[in-house]
Amino acid sequence: MGVRKGGALNDILADELTEIEALVNGPPKKRTVTAGELADWLGITANRVSALARDGIVPRDDAKRFPLKAAVRAYAEHARAGATGRRADAELSAEKLRLAKANADKLELANAKARGELIAAAEVERAWAGVLRDVRAAFLALPSRAAGKLGHLTPHDLKTLDAEVRDVLMELSDDD
Repeated sequence: MGVRKGGALNDILADELTEIEALVNGPPKKRTVTAGELADWLGITANRVSALARDGIVPRDDAKRFPLKAAVRAYAEHARAGATGRRADAELSAEKLRLAKANADKLELANAKARGELIAAAEVERAWAGVLRDVRAAFLALPSRAAGKLGHLTPHDLKTLDAEVRDVLMELSDDD
């Protein structure tokens, strides 16, 4: 069954109108068609219709004819099930891709560590703690070093300088 060029309802052939009218008004359960006719209805080849019948997807009678309404419904259900499967396949593919990316990231980190481009955070923390201890010690030694180089400083000046250094260190330790 086809529609003439233009696709308008008034362009449908007379015999097609008769066929549609028979389908609408006639008893649809009793209407049977050949594989070629069903193929035309479904937009597939007659060989594909036969294969669907062999696979038990589309029903057919002993005379190798297809009950039209039941066959169309069965084919539609089969198509819906296939679409659902493709959707599930797409989700599975997305999960596989996510896993592959995670594994690639893990391998990249392991390679960077093996090349010495990546070190453990605890190791970095230990190194920086040592550096900061040395900086703190150098600042605390500043007043006594200043006393040795600047002989004119009074004990009060040195005490004031020591208090300022300690205040600065306390301020720095309070900044988080």
